[in-house]
Amino acid sequence: MFIIPPPSSGFPAGSSAPRALLLQSPRLADGRVADILIADGAIAIVSRERTSQPLPAETLDLRDYLVLPSLVEPHAHLGMAAASGPLGAGPAVRAQAAVIRYLACGTTAVRVHVDVGDDAGLRSVQVLLEVRAALSGIMDIQIVAVTPSPVTGLAGADRRARLRYALAAGADLAGIAPLPGDEAGRSVEAVAVVAADAGAGLDLQVGETAAPGTLPRLVAVAEAGFGYPMTASHVVSLGPTIRERRHAAHSLAEADIGVVTLPRSGMVAIGRGGAASASRDLTAVRDLAEAGVPVAAGGGSRQGTADPLETACLLLMAARLTPAEALTAVTSAGRKIMRLCDVAIVPGAPADLVAVRADGLAGVLASGTADRIVLRGGRVVARTQMAAELAPPELQVMSAVWN
Repeated sequence: MFIIPPPSSGFPAGSSAPRALLLQSPRLADGRVADILIADGAIAIVSRERTSQPLPAETLDLRDYLVLPSLVEPHAHLGMAAASGPLGAGPAVRAQAAVIRYLACGTTAVRVHVDVGDDAGLRSVQVLLEVRAALSGIMDIQIVAVTPSPVTGLAGADRRARLRYALAAGADLAGIAPLPGDEAGRSVEAVAVVAADAGAGLDLQVGETAAPGTLPRLVAVAEAGFGYPMTASHVVSLGPTIRERRHAAHSLAEADIGVVTLPRSGMVAIGRGGAASASRDLTAVRDLAEAGVPVAAGGGSRQGTADPLETACLLLMAARLTPAEALTAVTSAGRKIMRLCDVAIVPGAPADLVAVRADGLAGVLASGTADRIVLRGGRVVARTQMAAELAPPELQVMSAVWN
């Protein structure tokens, strides 16, 4: 069960973050146990000694919890939830419920991709704008208006118009998924022109169905002076050889383009009839990271998990990362790509945190629990608690430990 403040613009009326809050005895990702004092929405003190409280402070006992920066989902699909039914309370409630699932898991920043190729997509953008306003101050929600191909010439005039409308309405970025046979360069440039006119960034899907040359054209647009944030999402391959992969990684780094990889969809493609097809390639995460490219991990699935820690676990296994590197992919790397303030467990950082009942980072990624407490600006905005009741007398002894 989880509890969040009722929908409103910012925090509920008459409520604000406590002047000071002491997080008592949580474990940090590096294994240390420390007290964390939060004041005025930011971390004031991180101390392994018992913290003397210079200000009146509420206390939250976090023994048996691991405290991490709050999580980031850089590639979500909520458009279907928002679009079903007429515009109004129904779809808004469904879209908000989908966003709240992320919040309950500890996510305070989400980038949502919405296909605006038809009227339903434009309605989805409007609904998500309502949800973003309702949860302002609790979650950062970015909207990517994605247009299908073709987008050039007379055939793409209507789609360019819909994209302009979505950006004018308040979408943050423009996107396209170029298809094989499409003129990748012209499509990328056409979307970039629309985005630049609106002062918006780009988030292009460069998956296994993307037209050849999409990624180089994205780099070329950046080098031509696009001037707004750029992301390559769903990246699969940087090239067949080590030399090509490293060249592509350095090109992305020099162009200041972030990469979002989707380990869930990248591990196995499910074909028609439920049969598993050949494994897809996961992008060269290590080459990108070593070149200085921020690499974030997203869930990507329209009906998949809302828990970025599960995504981090998949990336850890698929890319052979360390637990700390996998955590970075769903925290600081995502924030860098979304141009948000970084969060770390250090004095002066925003107190946007998630506490997970666990004894360490490796344990969280291997078998994460749903018991979580989420803080935004030093204020508890979500709490999830799991409980079990066992009838057999011989198992009741264990119930207290399990709960």
